[in-house]
Amino acid sequence: MQAKPEDSAQIDNFYRWIRAYLADLSRADDGELSHAINFGYWPESCSNLFEAQMAFFDLICSLLAPLGENAHGVEVGCGIGGYAMRLLRKYPVKLTCYDLLQEHLDLTRQYARDHGVDGRLETIQGNSMHMDTFADDAVDFMYCVESSFHYDEKQKFFDEVYRVLKPGATFAYADISCENTAKVAFKSGNHFSAKTELDDYITNAGLSIVEHRDIGPQVYEPLYRYTEYFNDELLDAPAGSDKAKVGKYWDLVNSNYTKLYRQGLMGYQVYKIRK
Repeated sequence: MQAKPEDSAQIDNFYRWIRAYLADLSRADDGELSHAINFGYWPESCSNLFEAQMAFFDLICSLLAPLGENAHGVEVGCGIGGYAMRLLRKYPVKLTCYDLLQEHLDLTRQYARDHGVDGRLETIQGNSMHMDTFADDAVDFMYCVESSFHYDEKQKFFDEVYRVLKPGATFAYADISCENTAKVAFKSGNHFSAKTELDDYITNAGLSIVEHRDIGPQVYEPLYRYTEYFNDELLDAPAGSDKAKVGKYWDLVNSNYTKLYRQGLMGYQVYKIRK
């Protein structure tokens, strides 16, 4: 299955619209950008989104470890390369970044080049539900963070993960879950699954769940509080400007997701999976 042109264009336009806002939102106190596009993982020690995204990166690394020299991994849905660059700096591995959007891959490669790790990076544009550029039993590890909610056929995605991984290889998977998608206010381009559906996709593909946790308590409430604080600074933006529109949009999204979390209808599932 290849992505429908209208689906790809919709996702591309969405990220173009919010990218500058998310860059500012995930800026460290010293001005460093995370180059990550996710909600973060918020232990009590985190005071901003940058720190939460770095805590999330550490969590993903803990699920993948140990990673040996020259191990070949794949990041599915790499975004703009923040985790890819940091993984390549942390471990002596080779990494393929796989994403639907060429602009994301270009930004990922430039970020890796800026930090001198592009020699161990490959980028491939493609659909995560049909990763035919990879042979069977080809890679040593994979990870996918907050990307699969865009996938309308998740079983095909997990089947592909099983096919591509070497026997015994590890897959770290993290994404939003929702028990009642009818209550999600912003559905366009989103294909949330319930936690039990994710379990079924994983096991139906022949994969084994080694470890699981729902980090919803460390995602929705702290992110909502931080975004409210951040968005207060957007009140001075000209009415009708993109900055003001994105701030309002993001506030509404986080408000909706946090309300669903409080009702027990939205979680954030993290898995360590093995073939």
